Amino acid sequence: MVESLLGIFEWLLNMGAVVVVPIAIIILGLIFRAPLRTTLLCALRMAVGFTALLALINVVVGLIGEAGEIMGMRYGVGLSIPDVGWPVFSGITFAAPFAMGAIALFILVNALLVIIGFTKTLNVDFFNHWIFVFTILAVYVTTESWVLGIISGILFWLLTLKLADWTAPMIEPYYGMPNISIPHAHSVQYAPFGFFMDRVWDRIPGIRDIELDPSTLRERYGLLGEPIIIGFAVGLLFGGLAFLGYGEVGTFGDQAAKTITLSLSLGFFMVLLPRAAELIVMGLAPLSESIREFIMKRMPGREFYVGLDVAVVVGKTEHIALGVLLAPIVYLVSLLLPGNNVLPLADAAAYMIFFSVFAVNTNRGNLFRGLLNATLIWLPLALILSNVIVPASMAIVDYVGFEVAAAQVTSITVGSNFFIFIFLAIASFIKGVGSSTMLFWALLLLAVWIIVFYVVRKRPREYADELRRQE
Repeated sequence: MVESLLGIFEWLLNMGAVVVVPIAIIILGLIFRAPLRTTLLCALRMAVGFTALLALINVVVGLIGEAGEIMGMRYGVGLSIPDVGWPVFSGITFAAPFAMGAIALFILVNALLVIIGFTKTLNVDFFNHWIFVFTILAVYVTTESWVLGIISGILFWLLTLKLADWTAPMIEPYYGMPNISIPHAHSVQYAPFGFFMDRVWDRIPGIRDIELDPSTLRERYGLLGEPIIIGFAVGLLFGGLAFLGYGEVGTFGDQAAKTITLSLSLGFFMVLLPRAAELIVMGLAPLSESIREFIMKRMPGREFYVGLDVAVVVGKTEHIALGVLLAPIVYLVSLLLPGNNVLPLADAAAYMIFFSVFAVNTNRGNLFRGLLNATLIWLPLALILSNVIVPASMAIVDYVGFEVAAAQVTSITVGSNFFIFIFLAIASFIKGVGSSTMLFWALLLLAVWIIVFYVVRKRPREYADELRRQE
């Protein structure tokens, strides 16, 4: 019976957000007694929205990925560890025999924690629970301690839920999505840094006066500030760096054709992705209102959030623009970063738009500040830790019997989850298999994060109030 249930659960996870999220929405609708017609319509709209969203991302990822691989071959001399991307590492994680059972247990306990009031977020982003299972595996294969591995995975999971609660007040006024939180570990752990750096930039003359949010760009630069023009221009730059003058691509005509195709595709991406995101929002809003009314009647004053993948918010122009701009920038950072051996490939194309959400939404959509945050903090940290996590990653590959076509591989997605590094360093030191140097850097990073969080601990609600006053 248990094996059959886990088999069904595995099938659902393999179907991805297109199927899992609508099913979760239907279940929530039944639990909170929303009208059946409303629930089914919400689920269908969200399914269509996610289908469109993922289709658009897959098209552009293929094109950016090709350009990125060529940039890596042209300029990535000495970068010997390929970034094979989060899909490979999620697949490796799901190959662990206990992965499905662990995710099912996380979800069950999450529901209990909501009932007792420990968290306000019910995380229905089932797929992205894989990163917590990866944490368990990384600590276990390094320390040979299931206890330390399980404790690390649970602490990371609980921290992500609490961060989702903490950032939730800003989601409705910023995105127009009520009763939603973002328990997406890969992005929400950076939110304290985003709020903190906004204060830093406010105190630096010159920088504090630069406003590059989408509306300002359109007002100041007219046609040049339109999203379609931004996407086209970035495509020309990225495509030119990758294809033009590189004989392996073909003749100059072939090089120019690839550059123009990439440019038009990024312009298309900038225009159509917000439409896909709107479908998701349209699907979610009626159900969110039904849930809010149900909770207000039975638990007056109680807040409750539906936790969703960060993909539901990336349709905002500033997120699309920043994600597209970071694709070529990550190659530049990888070349300039001392000691880096990671060659950005798969995640450079597919991950930047999700990874950088809290680099820009924490400062009123200022694209300039988002670029500074991501280039100076987000990307270097992710690349450094992508190097550090390689031994644990390869040990997991061996543990699950997964085959990779390289001696060493990594993922910027995994590296960007700096709490994996922190838990891994502490657990390794406890078991006597880690260095004091690694522990020092992990504790320093943790201390910095805690101090930053303390400084901005009230900021999400203050920020939400500011956004509402501006409406």
